[in-house]
Amino acid sequence: MSIPSAPRPPQPDILVLGYGSSLRSDDSVGPRAAAAIARRALPGVRATATAQLTPELAESVAAARLVVFVDARRAPAGARVRTQRIEAAPAAPALAHVSTPEGLLALAQTLFGARPRAWLVTVPGTHFAVGEGLSPRARTGLDAALRTIATLVRRAAPRAAAPARIGG
Repeated sequence: MSIPSAPRPPQPDILVLGYGSSLRSDDSVGPRAAAAIARRALPGVRATATAQLTPELAESVAAARLVVFVDARRAPAGARVRTQRIEAAPAAPALAHVSTPEGLLALAQTLFGARPRAWLVTVPGTHFAVGEGLSPRARTGLDAALRTIATLVRRAAPRAAAPARIGG
């Protein structure tokens, strides 16, 4: 007698991947953004916080229609949150260590034939040493990044009731 398997939950249309070290101050912006999005439990949106981009994430990336990557970056004073459309890296080897959003997109394409639309949202930071708090610039940038992500979600899923502001 076989036990019927539970139905698989539907894959989200939108995946928010926040990455960076939660132990390195401003580098934790990506995971913090993903956690803030996850708390909102938006329909059709899945948010994942991770320390780094790894090949295991390719399946989740391939299942999404839109992927929003969120990371911190070192930037000069006055820098703002940067949002850019990204594509799969050309000719990325399928078994290579995946360390960039473009590499992960290439792996999803190679293994699963998927080509989701993708955006990279980077938040300027100043403090990347060991620590748990955010610098004032990264805190301000996180708020701006959450507004940007909310806009991307709203544009990608107009039927979903995405709020105008996703708080951290």
